[in-house]
This record gives sequence, C-alpha cells and structure tokens, in this order.
Amino acid sequence: MGSVISIVNQKGGVGKTTTAQALAREFAKTNKVLLIDFDGQATLTELMDLSNHFDNEFIKEYMSTESIVKIFERESIEPLDITGILKDENGKSIVAINELHFIPSPGNTIVAAAEGVSGGKDMLLNKYLQKVKDDYDFVIIDALPSVSTLFRNVLLASDALIVAIQTKTNAIAGANGFLQVLNDVLEDYDKTYKHIFILPTMYNKQRRDDKETLAEIMGSYMTSLKTYSSIGKIPTTLLEEIPDRTVFSNAQSVRYFLQDYIEGFDTGKRDILLLLENISKVITNKLEVGSK
Repeated sequence: MGSVISIVNQKGGVGKTTTAQALAREFAKTNKVLLIDFDGQATLTELMDLSNHFDNEFIKEYMSTESIVKIFERESIEPLDITGILKDENGKSIVAINELHFIPSPGNTIVAAAEGVSGGKDMLLNKYLQKVKDDYDFVIIDALPSVSTLFRNVLLASDALIVAIQTKTNAIAGANGFLQVLNDVLEDYDKTYKHIFILPTMYNKQRRDDKETLAEIMGSYMTSLKTYSSIGKIPTTLLEEIPDRTVFSNAQSVRYFLQDYIEGFDTGKRDILLLLENISKVITNKLEVGSK
C-alpha cells in the first residue's frame, strides 16, 4: 500500500509547491507516484504546463471531467499519466523516470465544492485515496495553506506530513500556530501518522536571521513537538534544510521539473540533486521503519 505524504503549513510562500514537485519527481525515479494539487491557487497545476504537453482539447475536457473537485461529488478520478512529458521523442529522459501521475487543481472552484458538501466532507479525500493508493508507491499532496475543509481533508488522508518552515524572522510563530491546529484535528478524529518531517526551506546561510531561525527550529521547535498530546506520540525527524537558490525559480520559469532542469541546463547545481536524493532516502527509510 502506498504512503500518502502531504506537504503542509498554515502559511503560503514557504516552498510547499516546490517541495511537492521536486519530491514527487525524486520518488518517481524508481517508483510509481501520484502527485495531487489540492490547493485552490493551483500553482502546481500551472507549473505542469499541461496544455503545452497534451492536445489542448484533451486537456480542456480532462480538466472539466477529471479534476480533484470530483471527490466532493463522491465520484472517482482518473489521474493523468504525465510520465511521457519527461521523455523525448525516443522515449528517453534526462533523469531516470519510472511512472508519474498527476491530478490537477481547477482553481478556486475546489474550495466552493468542498464547502458545499453536507455531511462527512472532511473524509472525502481519504475515501478516494483508500481506493487508489494501492496502485502507487507514493502519493504526494501539495496542500493549501489555510484552515478549511480542504485542509482537514489533507490532514486526515495522510500517512505522513512534511511541515515546510521558511527560515525567516517570525516563521516559528506561524509554525507553532499550525501545530495547535494539527493537534486539534488529530484529537478530534483520533488520527495519527507514521511520521512527521520538519523541513526548513529557503535557507540563506549568509543571513543572520536565517541562521537564528534554523537554530530555533533545530532546538526549541523540535522539542516543543513532544509537548502536544497527539503530535507528541508521533515519530518526528528534522530534514536537511533546502537552500534559497535561484535554480528553483529558474526551473519553474521554464516549466521544468527541478531535477531535469539541472541535468539539462545547470549541471553546476548538482549539489541540490544530492540533497533531494538524501532527503528522499531519509523519508523512505523512516516510513519503512514506521510500517513494521
């Protein structure tokens, strides 16, 4: 059974979408992966640039009939196989790829659809994933940054969370607020996780406030996790920080997955590839231990 991993925070602009896309691509080197855009802003869907890789009429029809909105209509969704967009006309890819599927977001209509459901609406994503996650090794979800029906759906459907925290001044205060919301949801639904990962993002080692915030994450923040009634019972791991580098935005500007962009156009940034490989290995190992 595949592991459902959601990248979350209560605040936007912390690198959630970048992390979701990069980790899905990393896992998909050797696994079958489903990537889901569960954010009304649909940034991840925009970055996929689907209309440039598929027939325009096909994508229009797909978006109108197979978007994530269907789970709130209690209907099944057929994920879009995007493995081919990472290969050339000869079927070769710059970076190894096994299989990668995607469910796009239609934008703000997903918010209205979620809030318009009468009963049991917080569990609908979980019900859908219970039907399909056996088909995948990993399901990666880019979650919206707000407390809502969509947000609770993500929390309740996940097997593990990656909490992205920007290493900037006042970031810890927002992250602590998220923990309280998370703990309340876990208590209300008697929910737990295999693991919670804390991922510092946008780290600039030249900036003093970044260093101080990272030190606070490594120290008091990680310690505080154990003080929550439900979160405190869940294994937690601090992942290696993601640096603030222009290569991330450069890859997004030309609508490339990060790994393929670096290997194709910016091989001097291969240290980022090693970082992503190491992070994915840590996540995989921790989840394997949690499943035993």
